[in-house]
Amino acid sequence: NLGGNSALPHFTARKMAPSPSSSTSLPSLLFTAAGVITGAALASIYYKTKAKTQQENNILPTREEPPTNKDRSQIIQNIGEYLCNTTNSANNNKVCVLGGGAFGTSLAYAAARNGYTVSIYCRDEAQAASINSSHINPRYLSDTILPSSITATTELKGAVLGCMLIILALPCQKTPDFLRENRSILPGGVVMCVTAKGLYLPTRQLISDAIEDALNNTNHDGGGEGQQQQKRKPNPLAFFSGPTFASEIVKDNPTVAVVASQTLYHAVHVQKILSNETNFRLYVSQDIVSVQLGGALKNPLAVGAGLLTGCGYGINTLSAYVTRATGELRQLCVALGGEADTINGLSGVGDLMLTCFSTQSRNQRCGVRLAHGESIEDILKDGMTVEGVATATVAVLYADACGLDMPLFRAVAGVIEGKLNCEEALKRLFERPLGLEMKKK
Repeated sequence: NLGGNSALPHFTARKMAPSPSSSTSLPSLLFTAAGVITGAALASIYYKTKAKTQQENNILPTREEPPTNKDRSQIIQNIGEYLCNTTNSANNNKVCVLGGGAFGTSLAYAAARNGYTVSIYCRDEAQAASINSSHINPRYLSDTILPSSITATTELKGAVLGCMLIILALPCQKTPDFLRENRSILPGGVVMCVTAKGLYLPTRQLISDAIEDALNNTNHDGGGEGQQQQKRKPNPLAFFSGPTFASEIVKDNPTVAVVASQTLYHAVHVQKILSNETNFRLYVSQDIVSVQLGGALKNPLAVGAGLLTGCGYGINTLSAYVTRATGELRQLCVALGGEADTINGLSGVGDLMLTCFSTQSRNQRCGVRLAHGESIEDILKDGMTVEGVATATVAVLYADACGLDMPLFRAVAGVIEGKLNCEEALKRLFERPLGLEMKKK
């Protein structure tokens, strides 16, 4: 049963008939059962073939298959190793933060406040020297005096040596190349907590897929096809997201976020290191798809909120926009393998509200400047990273692949790409056919 104009067909099971009476023939029952089994088999074959094609063409993010018995056995083995390592390294309380930007500094602050020794890796020697001597990051959050247990270094090997957690706080588009170049230095088996919110644009992947490719040295450069790859223990990945500005974390403002990992105990590992009982609380999740997509796809939607603010519209308009944007975000994430409940939480609605309503958001400020007549080239020329600009195009590609309408995503992408101005985009939205607020499932 093809669902409307959906590019990804779905199969609709018929409602179960009442229990067969004595008059129902055995051949009829066998025929019905054979039909159900055949239909299920065809559905399974279709989805596996479709998913493989989509992944090979880098159209959609990877959707995880349900765990097999072998997978479950591996999980048990992994958690056993994790518990042994945790017990054997009880005296190890070192956390490494890769990246001396605002968010890396704020999470270093959170870990140090809980009694952990933190080593920040940064490339700027003057920045590292200032953190070590005066406990101030001169480039980011310079009003904050950092705990003395935070040190900085420009030597990566020393930064990661003996650490129990690596917080990967690098810009999204630079993260995979950095990991590929330094994979031999990074210790295997250590949990990596990723703070980057975005899609990896060269391959249109979730950042999790791009990171795994980099750590496994997939598509490595300069080695040739016959190069022998050195085996390394995989790094469990966790993903940090939610309504969090770095400047408010270091001010000890009450803050709540979420960290997701495929295996829950790795998320709990991060949760216990960063959470405190006063003002910083992490929840955990296993829905890494929605947590990543929520953090990435809210960026172009925040540009749209800035467009409305820059046009001078009031809270009526902005509240309606954020509400409808949440629906589009939820619909797209579910189509790509995520869970609706996750989008209803901190990494979806929470992060979207933060970026749409606050002038601290780079994406929101970008939208305001676009509405005031500046070109996207001039805005990006200032060196400001605006993930929503490039992500808007990818979001529309995802929507097309899934056969989804997504009028707000398309309107924002049209303005960013210079195909529409604000008035034209708004006119298109209001000229759409009237209908139900919520479509029946």
